[in-house]
Amino acid sequence: MVYLYSVLCCLFLFPYLGWRGGQVLSAGLRRIFWGMLFLIFAVFTLALLVHRHIEADWMSALMNGSVYIFFSTMYVTAVVVGVNVLRHLDGCTLRFYASARPAVKQWAKVLTFIVSLAVFIGTMVIGHRNVRYPKVIYRSLVVHRLTPEGEKPKKRLRLVFFSDLHIGEAMTPDYIARAVKLIQDQHPDLILCGGDFIDHRAVYAYDPSVLASLRSLRAPMGVYFVLGNHEYRDDLEANIRFVSEVGATLLRDSIAFPGDSLLTLIGRDDFVNGNRKPFEVIANEVDPKRGPVVMMEHTPASIDSIGDSPVDLMLCGHTHGGQIWPGQLMVWWRYGMVSGTHPVGSREVCISSGIGSAGATYRVGTRSEIRVYDLYW
Repeated sequence: MVYLYSVLCCLFLFPYLGWRGGQVLSAGLRRIFWGMLFLIFAVFTLALLVHRHIEADWMSALMNGSVYIFFSTMYVTAVVVGVNVLRHLDGCTLRFYASARPAVKQWAKVLTFIVSLAVFIGTMVIGHRNVRYPKVIYRSLVVHRLTPEGEKPKKRLRLVFFSDLHIGEAMTPDYIARAVKLIQDQHPDLILCGGDFIDHRAVYAYDPSVLASLRSLRAPMGVYFVLGNHEYRDDLEANIRFVSEVGATLLRDSIAFPGDSLLTLIGRDDFVNGNRKPFEVIANEVDPKRGPVVMMEHTPASIDSIGDSPVDLMLCGHTHGGQIWPGQLMVWWRYGMVSGTHPVGSREVCISSGIGSAGATYRVGTRSEIRVYDLYW
């Protein structure tokens, strides 16, 4: 749907920008500018109609590009509208611009056009880099309830948590291979995937090169997945089968003891499954004296429930860190945090911004990531 939204919104944004840009450019450049806008819109509209029937890298790049242009156009539109609002306010108050000479006004329009072009190119570059070059965030967590006061922890476990890979048209096999290598380079004891490993269509996940990459995810204590909301959008059974195809274990409201260790791992089904097991029921099945208790849940819907539970660390994804500014404000309003770590009593909640992105490889105001936790007790 994001491709449809991008084409429909550009249907309204391009005429506005063409009108404003045409006020600055000469007649010849104006025709070139309008022609470019029309060509881009026509190509992306045609691609939208046929992209589901052409599964090729060039088509994926084309559709990805349509979303890049849409979002960067949104930022440009915000700049142009903002300048016009300031011009209107000036006309009602100080009248600096309103009383300026025609030559000064023309230079102001040219400057606005240059700034808008810089914003367009800059946000495209930034949006691309923020996805394609994920960061690794390291954190140490001492489970104090299992560590006698005054003593040093005796056990250590390294887990790597990633979420929101969104395998699909935008997240190419090459990127997935690099993401897997980044995870393996951390030498994890345990690898955890927090859901939304599929974007919309399972067919992209079954690409031989994608399967080969995910099958190379290996850790001594195993690889565990939970489902996210995107896994429910297309072929749920195919998405569930994919986990076993890559040699991992899927947890759906269930408990595991990775590598027969002292660690207890809870994996919750996503909240879109209205019949999932209540958190309290799962928590009552856990023996907190056994060792650390880690819970994965794709959507951070149970944050307020872990305060009196045996969970020591809750790992979530889903938010993408807002993905595209000012989306961070909406995420914060919904969950109380956008991404990062947050203490809940003696427990810790971690919301990852995810290693991929939905719809297109585009992020502004956040960056793709994996989380590396060293647990001590």
